[in-house]
Amino acid sequence: MKLLVVAVLYTFGMECHVGADKLSHFFKLIRLDAHVGTSASALRKQMNQMEKLLPLFQQYCESLASGQRRQAVVAADETFFGEFLILVLMDLSSGYLILEDISNDRCFETWLGKAAPRLQALGIDVNHAVSDRAKALIKLAITGFDCASGADTFHAQQDVSKWLGAKLGRRKAQAEKQADGIATKSASTSTGQPNTEHGQACADSETALRDYHENLLGIGDEIHPFSVVDNSRNDSGKVISRLEQRAQAFGAIAQAHDIADSRQTLKKFRNQFSSLAAHVEFWWLWVMETLTGLAVDKATQDWLTHRLLPVIYWHQQLHNSKNPTQREKYKQAWQRAAHALQADAFSGAMPENELQRWLEWAEWMAGKFHRSSSAVEGRNGYLSQMYHNGRGLTEKRLRALTVIHNYGIKRLDGTTAAMRLFDQPFPDLFSWLVTEMGELPLPRQGNKRATHNPLFLITVPS
Repeated sequence: MKLLVVAVLYTFGMECHVGADKLSHFFKLIRLDAHVGTSASALRKQMNQMEKLLPLFQQYCESLASGQRRQAVVAADETFFGEFLILVLMDLSSGYLILEDISNDRCFETWLGKAAPRLQALGIDVNHAVSDRAKALIKLAITGFDCASGADTFHAQQDVSKWLGAKLGRRKAQAEKQADGIATKSASTSTGQPNTEHGQACADSETALRDYHENLLGIGDEIHPFSVVDNSRNDSGKVISRLEQRAQAFGAIAQAHDIADSRQTLKKFRNQFSSLAAHVEFWWLWVMETLTGLAVDKATQDWLTHRLLPVIYWHQQLHNSKNPTQREKYKQAWQRAAHALQADAFSGAMPENELQRWLEWAEWMAGKFHRSSSAVEGRNGYLSQMYHNGRGLTEKRLRALTVIHNYGIKRLDGTTAAMRLFDQPFPDLFSWLVTEMGELPLPRQGNKRATHNPLFLITVPS
């Protein structure tokens, strides 16, 4: 019975933000109120206790973590709910929320004052930071973390989408509506002829929309450490050159369809080329520094960078991508890389234990390539849902949700964000919570409600 009550409060009350009144009603429907105190006030006390216990669990687990230094790629962003401002800093490889705190402002000093103690306590050295082009976040990376600041691919694509995508979509819908109206009118008259002008407008708008989508996805195709076409090594020069081709394609589409760039989106996109290419340049620098530190000979180094890494990298991208078109591209790139690896004589001559060692290294290295802060945007969306659920967010509830994200939510492989960051197991959050919650409250023994008889005449003394 205790397991049931705590599970409902944890899952629906904490994670889904369901109110105590609704939970109390649920417990009454299953007749649990006869055995346990399930009034709204009693459940609120249980929820408050849970909010106090969850941060203690994170403190306990972080104290158990090994003291070794960890190199990380992080993403930083802010989310607003009216005057409610939350600063979010996440390790992208593990998904661990390093910082999720309510703040009065988002200036550089505030960011650094909150992030630096957390990074020091967790033993994290930031090697690369991904963010939008907010000046405070750029300064946080360069000055505060002493690392390169990479532009977020998600925001770059979103800006272009707001400029071109919406307008092209509306024009296509309008052209189809007009063409359908002309066709209906022509069919209703015996002498009417279909209007080919509107049909051509539909075809032109559909072609423009298809070209737009192809180049929008192409932005992501260019920002990889390997070419998606032939698996050759990418560098910043190649990335910038190919992004310029995408920019020219967007400009041609806008000019052909008379779409004004009033917000100078194309100029803003071009200004981010160097910061977008920094993801690739930084990752290759990290790879070479790691191999130099391991004292790898030239032949093994070439095999790792030209044969093994492309296979592991495209395999990860294939399983991480949800877009069918992108998945097909990544599948073909992975197959080409796998065939090249199998055909290489160096692969067959390597001992099994040595091959396994380099496979683990390549998986770790490929997992360190990040070009987007979309994981943080997803977290912001979750917090927005909680906030706009009609109950808002408090500082205590936010801290509790942070702990649940880090230690409660598991991926398909059964690992939590904390396990992936610290590379060690931790106690099960829910089991610990059940133990620490103590005894359940007893049901109320209220007085029976008096029933008044209108036919009974009460005598009144004279």
